[in-house]
Amino acid sequence: MKKIIIPVITTFLFMMILLAAASAEAKNIFKIGSDVTVEKDQTVDTVIAIGGQVTVHGLVERNVVAISGSIVLANDSVVRGDVICAGGVIVKAGGAQVFGDITEINSVNITNAFSSALRGELEGWSLILNIISLCFFAVIFIISLLITILLPRPLLAVVQEIHNYKVKSFFWGLAATLMMVPFFMLLVISIIGITLIPLVFTLLLLAFILGYIAAGNITGNYIFTKIFRRPAKSLTGATILGLILLWLIGWLPYLGLLVKIFALTFGLGGVLLTLFNRRWQSATPSPPLQEQPVKPAVE
Repeated sequence: MKKIIIPVITTFLFMMILLAAASAEAKNIFKIGSDVTVEKDQTVDTVIAIGGQVTVHGLVERNVVAISGSIVLANDSVVRGDVICAGGVIVKAGGAQVFGDITEINSVNITNAFSSALRGELEGWSLILNIISLCFFAVIFIISLLITILLPRPLLAVVQEIHNYKVKSFFWGLAATLMMVPFFMLLVISIIGITLIPLVFTLLLLAFILGYIAAGNITGNYIFTKIFRRPAKSLTGATILGLILLWLIGWLPYLGLLVKIFALTFGLGGVLLTLFNRRWQSATPSPPLQEQPVKPAVE
């Protein structure tokens, strides 16, 4: 079984770089929900399709990626980079030339991965861990949809706090993370504390999830404003785009883990700041109203 992680990471990171640096001279194709065809006399840089089929007759200078779709490489096609297909099949004609790796992820490969893992092979376990990561991202994805649609105000409040207090959010999140182990150790040494551990763990998990979704929203808004040069039209769209980018960057060795840690730290600090500021505002008494002098009635 061919290695899967490295080419997938490279291609998706390259996709985001292309979107950030696209110019009039670049010939990149990126489509969602429609098929892509590279004609015989056509030369493109990179082809990415989500929910559609990619058919190549011409020259692709870099990579061809299809998510939830298949890839067809005709006899006269040339791909100088990698060919990656997730959720479909790759049909390669005899005359097609591919200079990079060919990676195909579908139900057949997943079944083979489980068989390989049962035999104790590391490559099978690698793919299984990737599937678990994908399922975890799907859960975050669903939760983010529910929050942005049904409960947008808490998310917007956390995003605003992170925007207003970036440094403070980071240090609050860092301090809370460092205090977790001592705090749970204090709970363990008492009977009442042991009974509170499930509740505290659940609240902490929800805070991490809400903060991470807020970090995704900030990332998505940055992409819209700095790359696409227009403000995000919907809270859901910006959040989903940012979460996808954070998930893709998370595949990078070392750097991906560092980015995730920063996102979780900023997010948790933003949640704590939001809760603290709201409680402080509610606990602070409002200034007394000044009595207005009563004018004597004119007879």
